[in-house]
Amino acid sequence: MKYKLLMLMLLWSVATIAQKKAITVTEQTIAIPAAGQKAVYFYGFQKGDVAVITIEPDKPGQTINLEVQEYTSGAIVYSSQPVKKVKELKLTLPQKLVYKFIVSSTSDKATPARLSIKRLPEKNETRHFNSNITWQTIADTTWATTTEKVLVKGELTPVTIVDKTFRVASMTNLNPSRVSVPFKLPANTVHWVYWVGVGQQSVEDLKNMTKLVTKGASVLASSTVSPVVGFGLGLIPSLPQVNASGNIDYYFMNKQSAEKFVADEEGWKPYTFAQGTGIISDYKKVLSSETPKTTDGTLYATFRNSNTVTGLDITLKIVAFEQEKKYVNKQVRKPVKIEQRQIPFFGE
Repeated sequence: MKYKLLMLMLLWSVATIAQKKAITVTEQTIAIPAAGQKAVYFYGFQKGDVAVITIEPDKPGQTINLEVQEYTSGAIVYSSQPVKKVKELKLTLPQKLVYKFIVSSTSDKATPARLSIKRLPEKNETRHFNSNITWQTIADTTWATTTEKVLVKGELTPVTIVDKTFRVASMTNLNPSRVSVPFKLPANTVHWVYWVGVGQQSVEDLKNMTKLVTKGASVLASSTVSPVVGFGLGLIPSLPQVNASGNIDYYFMNKQSAEKFVADEEGWKPYTFAQGTGIISDYKKVLSSETPKTTDGTLYATFRNSNTVTGLDITLKIVAFEQEKKYVNKQVRKPVKIEQRQIPFFGE
């Protein structure tokens, strides 16, 4: 029993001695600058560490100054008057910190010296703590709040561009079987909607949209908004569209191609953003970003009747949706000054 007790006491003593054994942070030869200049060193320590500092000039009789600061707060932990050497100065760390060691002299030339910094860890778990410091540059930004006019989205305003019914003759008729309808979109157009219907039944189907029992249709029924406008405003999800085969082809072109198309000449080229062949009714919402830019600002909706006997009535509706620019006063934070600074990171 006594033997076991002695062994336990011996192990405890060994552990205690190991825990208190000084760990070298740095051992180096330094050159303390001449008067008016300073040598600065940074090292990190764990909470409870005892920092042990020794600085000894190579030549006896030379004097040095040492100041130790907490890096973050700038608080002076230790400051000496000119001394011949600093011998095992012990400083206890109240928390995990970076210490800034400032060494200077009153000599008119550099003073060679030996610098030794060690740490006595309070706990054995922190023995392997890395005291070396790395630096990272961060930006400190000073902000100011100002009042500015900020552009916000205004309400969409529908503008009717085309709303007409016209006849396209059959291919064997002396009247034109090809027709073009020019139109221009307003400058502030966000998107536009077209609807094409062949014959009276298509027009009736469009009118009947206001009788649908949906949220969007209820809005239409209680107002003077047409179904095409309602679709463009997002009040209803779709417009009447007959998928059966018909005799009308339609395209969108620029002026040169439209003239060749109507004259039944070769060389006309339609735009690809929208077209239809053999339709009875069709429609689409076209974004301004999809809309081709023409030299004269005019687009041409062109139609062709492939029926050899019967002329057909076509109804074309085009509605553009403008968005008025609206500005409101808003508090805006803006950087007025940005300063770069370095912060230390523990090596751990």
